[in-house]
Amino acid sequence: MLQQIRKLFDQIGRGDDVEIREEKDVRMISAALMAEIATADRKVDEREHAALVSLLQDHYGLDADTAQSMVETALKDRHEATSLYEFTQTVNSNFSERDKYQLVKQMWQVAFADGEIDAFEEHLIRRVAELIYLPHGLFTRARAEARDSSNPDPE
Repeated sequence: MLQQIRKLFDQIGRGDDVEIREEKDVRMISAALMAEIATADRKVDEREHAALVSLLQDHYGLDADTAQSMVETALKDRHEATSLYEFTQTVNSNFSERDKYQLVKQMWQVAFADGEIDAFEEHLIRRVAELIYLPHGLFTRARAEARDSSNPDPE
């Protein structure tokens, strides 16, 4: 999958937009990790797919077509990933603690999108949080905030 992600980076980077070139690695790594969550339970619910697109649009200021394209590529090529370390190494090199927190929160938001947390989803998010050295307190806070945002009216 990493090779496919690099190909997508090259395709995106061919445009004249310098800002896209500078942020493309981070955006595609985020898309790939969130896609892993969406597929952890071996199915991609429409709500999870919509959450992936929406989160990429909102967080990175992407238009709908670009976000959709990134999600489709990440979902299609996810089976080519050799390890989480490939992704988390890039996260550790390029993300601040706040960015890491946001990534884990977004992963939780994708997991909560279909209304249920699968054990594989939780395990994967926990593993990513460990590999990116996100403190446990921020991990649990990200989960709580994602849960609360997915269920704004508990009544």
